[in-house]
Amino acid sequence: MATNHYFKNFNSFPQQELLNSLTKEVIQMSGINVLYLKGSATSSIKDTLLNEETLVVYKNAYEIEMYINTTTGFEGGGDISSKFGLEIQDELILIVNKERFTEETFTANPREGDLIYFPLGKGIFQIKFVEHENPFYSLGKNTVYELTCELFKYSNEEFDIPPIESGALFDKVERENSTTTEITFPSDSSTVFWIGETIYQGADLENSTARAKVASQDRNKINIYRIRGSFVENIDIQSTKSSLVVNLDSIDDQVISTSEFDDNEEFETEGDNILDFSEIDPWSEGDL
Repeated sequence: MATNHYFKNFNSFPQQELLNSLTKEVIQMSGINVLYLKGSATSSIKDTLLNEETLVVYKNAYEIEMYINTTTGFEGGGDISSKFGLEIQDELILIVNKERFTEETFTANPREGDLIYFPLGKGIFQIKFVEHENPFYSLGKNTVYELTCELFKYSNEEFDIPPIESGALFDKVERENSTTTEITFPSDSSTVFWIGETIYQGADLENSTARAKVASQDRNKINIYRIRGSFVENIDIQSTKSSLVVNLDSIDDQVISTSEFDDNEEFETEGDNILDFSEIDPWSEGDL
């Protein structure tokens, strides 16, 4: 027997629109404004083992209201001590209205891998799963997305967010967490670079053979990140904002400026004393 056609439980358009409007209103009253960052892959090189893009760039941060569905605290494993050190495994569940999401982000739906800046904890979370069927077809239509997010672990992603969209906030995240290379100038150099400015080698920035951004400076040493090309020793470096020209004395890519306890340089030095890494065939004594 077919359902009673006098009762429209799942195909009443006015009821569906009412539910959608009420959902929007509740989230706007009880939710919180967050920033949604949409990532895009820019490299044609792909990691076929992990099936991941090699470089992801976030170019826009869209402000939108979302409802916090974990009101008693963060979910996940919490703060645990592992063999790799302290790990923070916080998870956050957020709910966003489908129509409002499309209106604000110009995107059909949230995507796994995109980021959300959570202002209450001042943390960046990465979307791990998007549930589009919860609650399950109320009145025959789903009106919200449920986003399961975990604390973002930075791995050399790039942020090109405009200043009007809180770009300085994400520039700082990239600058303080990126893998850097240390550049040394002559000891008598008294140059002072602007943090975050671009330096380059070449006739001008457009025709440069190498370019990078300044992460930090300690007297005649600077740490640079977002490196394009290869810097060459004993050639002048120019800066875009401070208009400096200074000779590059040496380059060291073994220094990890983001870690106070890094010992990779010590391992490299000790390893060179034990093994001759220039030897092509160390095992067969020339038989291969």
